[in-house]
Amino acid sequence: MEIKYFGHSFFRLKSKEMVLITNPFDSSLGLKVPPQAADIVLFSSLAKIELNKIINKTVSREKLFVIDNPGEYEVGGIFVLGTAGEKTTFYVMTMDGLRLVFLGGLSGKLSDKQIEEFDGVDILFLPVGDKEKLLAAKQAVEIINQVEPKIIIPMSYQLPGLKLDLAPLTVFLKEIGQEQKAPLDKLLITKDKLPLEKEVVILNARN
Repeated sequence: MEIKYFGHSFFRLKSKEMVLITNPFDSSLGLKVPPQAADIVLFSSLAKIELNKIINKTVSREKLFVIDNPGEYEVGGIFVLGTAGEKTTFYVMTMDGLRLVFLGGLSGKLSDKQIEEFDGVDILFLPVGDKEKLLAAKQAVEIINQVEPKIIIPMSYQLPGLKLDLAPLTVFLKEIGQEQKAPLDKLLITKDKLPLEKEVVILNARN
């Protein structure tokens, strides 16, 4: 699997057969991302009218499967479970034998049921930089300890040009006790290459 990051909570996940993107945004957030060809798009929370506007501006493929609500989905061998959070939808995805959890819009603690649903996660996409509504660094670390992923990919933190009031990534890294490493342009990962102990992977925002 190949994972690329475009800022905030916008990712591109490429499996052997399909391309899935999460929470695409337009240039109103301050970052310019070229339109992405995708088979599946996930939205954590967005009104239908706004959702369609964003898709028209950011996705360049005609046949597109849109997931924006809780439920069970299967598209081209990719399995997605959407579970309701507070004013958001969390997603558990199975792609190329990897179990991924995407917590876009998370603003507080997880319930016991959600922790159980996220059990066995290989890769956790976790917001770490919001100062008010989304997840602060200390809470993010608590959730990591509860869910116990192999790989943590932080998202929703301060980036040059991003028009959102977010904390820098360094705040989260200090809380989790990790020095900042050079970000990767992309993560290439397979089930047999997962680390034995949890690892934070920082991706370079491509825009």
